[in-house]
Amino acid sequence: MKAGMIEHWGMVQHVDAGRATVVVERTACGVCGHGGHCGMSKHAVGGQAAVLNLPAPSGLQAGDFVNVGLPEAKLTLAALLGYLFPALATLAGALIGISAGGTEATTALGAAAGFAGSLVVARFAITFTPGLSPRPQLLPSSFSSANFSQE
Repeated sequence: MKAGMIEHWGMVQHVDAGRATVVVERTACGVCGHGGHCGMSKHAVGGQAAVLNLPAPSGLQAGDFVNVGLPEAKLTLAALLGYLFPALATLAGALIGISAGGTEATTALGAAAGFAGSLVVARFAITFTPGLSPRPQLLPSSFSSANFSQE
């Protein structure tokens, strides 16, 4: 395991045009506690086993076992942008509403504007900042076929 990486192992189903289809057991998506909120889960499709379509390194073949990794630092930064920033913007908006009029309506309107504004800023930041949104990547693995169950 690499330091600073969240890793799950999987098996390459097939490689086509520089992209690998990798099957990862779905149980891996509940182990770390991030559930459906991490990049691994966003790219996964399926039920018992998740199917990921990722860029394939040269020499990768169907049947190879790989680690699918997600950088922890980028996940933490994305979580801060997705959770902490909207909360702080909501509070800032509420404070602006209090200072603007001091009524409950202006406070609520300021809080709502701060929250909505934070979502727009976060969306643009994730879209236009390279590497901010973590994406799974394939890592070499030494797993054997005995470690992987296909259903």
